[in-house]
Amino acid sequence: MLAAASKLFDLQGYSRTTFEQIAAASNMGVATVYKYFGSKEGVVKALLTPDLERILENGERIIARPPLDPARAVILLLKEYGELGGHHWARRDLLKMAIFPGLGNEGVLASFVVDADTRVKTQIRELLGRLRKVGRIARKLDLQDASSVIFAVFNQHFAAYLTRDDLRYSTMFATLSRHVRLLFDPWRPRSHPARRTLP
Repeated sequence: MLAAASKLFDLQGYSRTTFEQIAAASNMGVATVYKYFGSKEGVVKALLTPDLERILENGERIIARPPLDPARAVILLLKEYGELGGHHWARRDLLKMAIFPGLGNEGVLASFVVDADTRVKTQIRELLGRLRKVGRIARKLDLQDASSVIFAVFNQHFAAYLTRDDLRYSTMFATLSRHVRLLFDPWRPRSHPARRTLP
């Protein structure tokens, strides 16, 4: 059922795909599809949830052994989040629902959006905490404020990508990376340990 829905969403978009078409393409009755997913939004949640779990697991690995440069560490983490939905956010109509409140994500998808945002913010804060602990960012930096700023910058760039058909993913991510680097200029300690690797 998910494979059929995924193919239909790719071919004709979310808004033009009906619950009945998903059922027909998966050789199931509408009642059966409804039993498993409850709604078309439930299908989207089921498609995106495995991606979310995978990218968060990859994020944990980056947090465990981040690069020495704190900006690079955050950029690598944000790059993982860009894999939600696969194909570098190629399914723009689905992913708009996973970023913009109120665009078809009221019911079951609302909880997915809130949970994903919370977990992403938590990972950004954990990474900053690890970097601060080993002296790569200033001790006085408020981690909650810094993670909120990074998350806002991340969301702003991905929102621009999703709403502008002329904006290529690579161009957007290059700009995002440059802006993240600018954030870290005042966040670095005046001097930091000379060690070449993080413990």
